[in-house]
Amino acid sequence: MKKTLLSSLFLVCLTLLSFAQDTKELNWIDFQQDKSIKLHGQLWGDQVKDRFDRLPASYETKVRKEVWGLSKNSAGIYLDFHTEADSIVLKYRYNGKESLKNMTSIGVSGVDLYAYTKDKRWIWVRWKYESFKQEDMTISFGGLKPDQVIKYRLYFPLYNSVSDFKMGLSQNAQLKQLSNTAKPIIVYGTSIAQGASASRAGLAWTAFLGRKVNAPVVNLGFSGNGRLEKELVDLIASEEASIYVIDCLPNLVAFSNEEVYQRLVYALKTLRSKHPKTPIVFTEHADATIDLLNNDSQKEYQRVNQNFRKFVAENITGKDKNVYVVSAESIGLGVDDTIDGIHPSDMGMKKYADAYLKVISAIK
Repeated sequence: MKKTLLSSLFLVCLTLLSFAQDTKELNWIDFQQDKSIKLHGQLWGDQVKDRFDRLPASYETKVRKEVWGLSKNSAGIYLDFHTEADSIVLKYRYNGKESLKNMTSIGVSGVDLYAYTKDKRWIWVRWKYESFKQEDMTISFGGLKPDQVIKYRLYFPLYNSVSDFKMGLSQNAQLKQLSNTAKPIIVYGTSIAQGASASRAGLAWTAFLGRKVNAPVVNLGFSGNGRLEKELVDLIASEEASIYVIDCLPNLVAFSNEEVYQRLVYALKTLRSKHPKTPIVFTEHADATIDLLNNDSQKEYQRVNQNFRKFVAENITGKDKNVYVVSAESIGLGVDDTIDGIHPSDMGMKKYADAYLKVISAIK
């Protein structure tokens, strides 16, 4: 038994030594240093305090500290690229908790890679976590087939802040950035929009949707803090978009009926004052349709949805043909589509994405 243990330790050490030697031979690209690398899903990349922030640095003093803290999570930020490398190694640090009570470590702190192949399919790329330490995240992707790939899409962590991000490419290969100049779909929402509780970054509904539409998707989901606040509405309205998505009802349960109504009115009027014809999509709280035995929270969800429907009847129906609604029924969540009766599982995330895609596909 002692010989077996020593033999196993020897093999582990040999593997680690081999991996360390291999990584030294890679072409390393430092995302902190190379400012020519343009990240997607990030509206204010030239105005941020840290590389993977989602709000401009000037907003640190304009939004609540909870919102600012969440804006430093890299949710929805991604990179489209191509490379001739047959293996890729990623190294970075994350600055928060490894996992959350309602999310896996990989969803919170890990990255996700997809390939768009020449037969026009998105295919997930299997990874290997060589190290899952806060100060040393090391992920490798091997056996790649660059001759079959049109582009890669790398998603950054949903619920953590990233620093010191480096990409290593084999065979001295280069990184070719790919751009998309289409106006983005801007999503302002709650934890569900941010990505709770997808098991991987590429399974958040915004990521699902992004792989289906020919436009960047910007994720401005703030867990527990998507409260349809003036500061965020004004900031979003200052940006051009192909579609604005407002999915804040889950976090409006803390407010009175009148406050819910007024926040919805402010969002509509502000967006319309700057963008008279741009489509706006409002989303109901999908969890309001789930049947639970202890359903006090459900009653609150139903209350905000009722306020929302009053808002739609009085401000949109027959008045603005460019405003669309994603209803709770169209999403169709069941309790088995969630991890806790609130946050979607991967199956629930796909239901969200499908419901949005149906509405967006009808927009001309």
